[in-house]
Amino acid sequence: MSASDSCRSSDPELQTSAAMLRLLTADGVGPATVQMLVSHFGHPKQVLQANTGQLSQVDGINPEAASLIHDSIAASNPEKELSRLHSIGARMIAWDELEYPSSLCRIPDPPGVLRIRGGGLNGSGLAVAMVGTRRCSAYGRRQAARFAAALGGAGVTIVSGGARGIDAEIHRACLRAGGRTVAVLGSGLGQVYPPEHADLFDEIVETGGSLISELPVWQPPRPWQFPRRNRIIAGLSVGVLVVEAPRRSGAMITARLAVEEQGRESWAIPGSVEQPSMAGCHAAIAEGWCALVDSPESLLQWLDDHWRLWSDQR
Repeated sequence: MSASDSCRSSDPELQTSAAMLRLLTADGVGPATVQMLVSHFGHPKQVLQANTGQLSQVDGINPEAASLIHDSIAASNPEKELSRLHSIGARMIAWDELEYPSSLCRIPDPPGVLRIRGGGLNGSGLAVAMVGTRRCSAYGRRQAARFAAALGGAGVTIVSGGARGIDAEIHRACLRAGGRTVAVLGSGLGQVYPPEHADLFDEIVETGGSLISELPVWQPPRPWQFPRRNRIIAGLSVGVLVVEAPRRSGAMITARLAVEEQGRESWAIPGSVEQPSMAGCHAAIAEGWCALVDSPESLLQWLDDHWRLWSDQR
């Protein structure tokens, strides 16, 4: 089953139904598994009624997995989650709804549901992810601001992770340029992290941007959640621009999965060979899986030349 096949059921009775939402909000049960279960049992309601033995009869689900799926579905409570989201001015979008970002339907492991605070994600035009290290240099901050302002000012939606360092500089520069930016968080929307970014996140929402998380609204930040978050950052974008990153970093993970798992583009900004925080950019350029960009104008020209072709292919 391809990722694109796993998005948006063709049966309107299945779309956004209460039973489907309960399946999609079950912890650890992704869209591909939901689609497989619905196909096997015939309807989301019948999946909810299935016991562990019946679940284990589905191809690819062993008894241990069936038990985990059964318990997770039983514990799912979308009504409670929706109420909590509403209390902070946010909402939930399920994978089979029209508002769910079409670009995420094409990645190998799309989130079953997204929690969103702010504007919609479809119809926002071209989006580019910009990422980098939290422990950034003055040079990295300057380049983050330079590229984010130019791309955001040109109408490109800028996607980043809302973290300290390069991410924060990216979001702020885009906002200063009057652009639209999206922050994909590694915590629930009700858990502002880092806490000093509360005003920044409010400004993103107030200016037409979005805060996004696949996690329950009050889920605190956990280290393992951030690598998972990175696939969404890449998946919302036509490509990933690495501003400044050491060899081992979340930014480089995001860029690599964009290329290797999602078929996206990747670019990197060069810097000083004496700066360890630029080593990831230099290695990716040398290995040939990140294209070197040294000016916003060159990246904008590439986007102008290739975006229509990319859009047609995707």
